[in-house]
Amino acid sequence: MKINRLFSAIVVIVSLVAATRAQEVLPPLELPHRDGQGLARIESTKQSETLTVPSETQVSVEMLSGIHTKINRAEDLVTARLVQPVYVNGRVALPSGSILDGHIMTIQNAGFVHRPAKLRLRFDKIVLPDGQAESIAGVIARLDKSQKLDLRIDAEGYLASGRTLSWKALLGGAGIGGFGAIRALASGVTTASMSLSLVGAGVIGYEILLPKGHEVNVPPETHCLVRLNYPLTVKVPW
Repeated sequence: MKINRLFSAIVVIVSLVAATRAQEVLPPLELPHRDGQGLARIESTKQSETLTVPSETQVSVEMLSGIHTKINRAEDLVTARLVQPVYVNGRVALPSGSILDGHIMTIQNAGFVHRPAKLRLRFDKIVLPDGQAESIAGVIARLDKSQKLDLRIDAEGYLASGRTLSWKALLGGAGIGGFGAIRALASGVTTASMSLSLVGAGVIGYEILLPKGHEVNVPPETHCLVRLNYPLTVKVPW
């Protein structure tokens, strides 16, 4: 009996020593807190660095939203997708597939005397494929096939339809009476008086002599370059 008790005591002591050594070897597991702070601490241990895309960088995008000055209004949302990655120091800073979100700032419909339609939009956020979202200030710098779309872009990112006004065509088609109507228009006469002058010149309404300009129309899938007006810093994994 004494031998059995002694043997049992030795077994218990050996078990306790083995358990103590196992606890010293294995690191304690950190359980995530119910509010997610534990997960946040675990994620923060992942190593990363930052890359800064310089200002004036032009990124190639594809428009996902269609734009038309007869349909859209100011503050309408506009979306585009990055089609080519942007590199900084040989590293990918902005992967292709990143989404640019923006909105229409100002809009002006086409008017008579071939007055062009105008539109200005700005991209103010980019969302990377990993979910990282950063603020930006981007404007359209160039449109592919802008001549086919009959659009002009100025340094501030304004889109305007082309001008096709021909004074020679106006004078040739209207004759002397039409010339008098144009002079009256330049002198600031009323619309009613101008319409009577045009009818007297053999023109049915001033819409024929002075047609409206074109509207701004940017279809979906149009490729363009967006200029970043300010530096953009993003986090990338090591």
